[in-house]
Amino acid sequence: MSESASAQDLLEKKISIRVNNLQIDETLRKLGELGGFSFSYSPDVIDVKRKITLQVTNRSVREILNEIFRGKVGYKERRKYIILQNLPETKESETPANFNLNGYILDNATGEKLANASIYESVTLASTISNQYGYYKIRLPAAAASLRLEIRKEDYTGRSISIPGRKDRYLPIALNPDTLRPLSTISPRILPRTDSLYQRIEIPDYNYTVFDSTISTNSSEALARQQYQKLKKTYQTVQTELGKAFASAKQAVNIRNITDTLYRPFQASILPFLGTNHNLSGNIVNKVSLNLFAGYSLGVNGLELGAILNVVRGNVSGFQLAGIGNLVGNDVTGFQYANFLNLTLGNFKGFQGSPLINYTRKNFQGFQFAGAGNVLAGTLNGYQFSPTFNYAKNVQTGHQIGLANYADYSETTPFGLFSYVQRNGYRRYEFAASEFNYFNFSFKTGMKRFYNIFSIGFNGTLDNKPLGTLGYGFGTAQNLGKGWMLNQDITANAVFIKKLDEDEIPAGHFRFSLGVEKKLGQRFALFLGPSVNWLTGDEEDLINPANLGIVKPLWIGKNPDSKSKSYGWIGFQVGIRFCNPI
Repeated sequence: MSESASAQDLLEKKISIRVNNLQIDETLRKLGELGGFSFSYSPDVIDVKRKITLQVTNRSVREILNEIFRGKVGYKERRKYIILQNLPETKESETPANFNLNGYILDNATGEKLANASIYESVTLASTISNQYGYYKIRLPAAAASLRLEIRKEDYTGRSISIPGRKDRYLPIALNPDTLRPLSTISPRILPRTDSLYQRIEIPDYNYTVFDSTISTNSSEALARQQYQKLKKTYQTVQTELGKAFASAKQAVNIRNITDTLYRPFQASILPFLGTNHNLSGNIVNKVSLNLFAGYSLGVNGLELGAILNVVRGNVSGFQLAGIGNLVGNDVTGFQYANFLNLTLGNFKGFQGSPLINYTRKNFQGFQFAGAGNVLAGTLNGYQFSPTFNYAKNVQTGHQIGLANYADYSETTPFGLFSYVQRNGYRRYEFAASEFNYFNFSFKTGMKRFYNIFSIGFNGTLDNKPLGTLGYGFGTAQNLGKGWMLNQDITANAVFIKKLDEDEIPAGHFRFSLGVEKKLGQRFALFLGPSVNWLTGDEEDLINPANLGIVKPLWIGKNPDSKSKSYGWIGFQVGIRFCNPI
């Protein structure tokens, strides 16, 4: 008799034992001595005088007991005791409500016991996970017409086993390694070896410069590819972590192991780990999904309602409504609404609405509405609307409409109080002089067809001039060819006028101007042009050579007098512009 045991669960201790024609009670005693525990049983229910011959090497106590009793005895652990119980035999006329299958999941090549294997039945959704010793136990309904046990383990070929009987049974299952799984991407370790047959020749180092322009181009492309792969890896990590964040430990194991997609017409859940889909929710696509607090599933093809949160690992097609948030790991087609956040990590086609925030990781086709902001990291073919902020990486068709709009590239025109298009937008930094202000600075941003204008003007401490102006407007520009461009701008300005012995008096200055621009380089241009002006305020005598200093204006209508509150004239502007290269 040989002895080897480790400090672990009693039934999982590895023991080697050999007995020849020995009574069961003596065999159990010796087995307990080897394992450092005792057996508790009633001689009335177990035939302890039956003699057996047994020879096992490095097997678990559970396997040894199964071989001794042939599955007719059950066992439980209690401190340092293993309690043996006689399993009642079911009469032929009786059908049990449920029955149990148990055993080990093994590597068919090495005999190693496999932990964290998924065992499930796809019709009843009964499932379990093999423990750290590779042992599993699953309870199945006996009334089911047909049962097939599915076994899945990452990096192993799955198995499907038909269950003909409806009795408790010990069923070990062997899995074959998946020989088609991707090979490791880790580079092999190559150790340099010295060639002793030849003498080494020392080659001097020289510093030299490469002028080939293709080097920088290729380097830029390589850097861009590297950045893309980094972003792609980050996206995949976020997508994976999204599932893990809301899945229970068993659900996460099933997600790794099971690549099959299961379908159910209906599911209801209280929490992601507490629902009718049980521990397989991350592998199931539902037609109708109702979630009291939060729900978690692989996909939805129909309708999903959640009082607080809906979490879908894969795709959604249909309607998805949530009290707080919808989180989708892949694509959405249909209607999505949440009171706080919609987060979609794939493509979106349809309507996405939230009083606060919408986020779509890939491309969007349809209408996106948010109270606080829309964020699209892909291409827009549709409309973004928000009273605050819209962001899209690329805009192909449709428009961005909001208080502030940003896009890396746009083939259409955004509309808002502030619009900025990084790569192909229209931007001008303008320094100009006019009959009203000796110094004006304007920033124009948007697209040529429609851009926003932010302006500020001042005259310093000069007498007979307004202190300054602060304005906003919009405009449009047309290419005339050969570096010429025509601008048409409308601005409204707040004017601050200082009268003698009085406080500052605000007035309004409205201006329509034409500007003819000539580029002198890629980033520099000159411009000039006429303007039509209208000044109005609550005070009389705002414009007068004595206090404003407008020299010989071309008045529109009658000449103003000391009783006038509104004034119109034709003016001019001239200046320089710094341009973006488009």
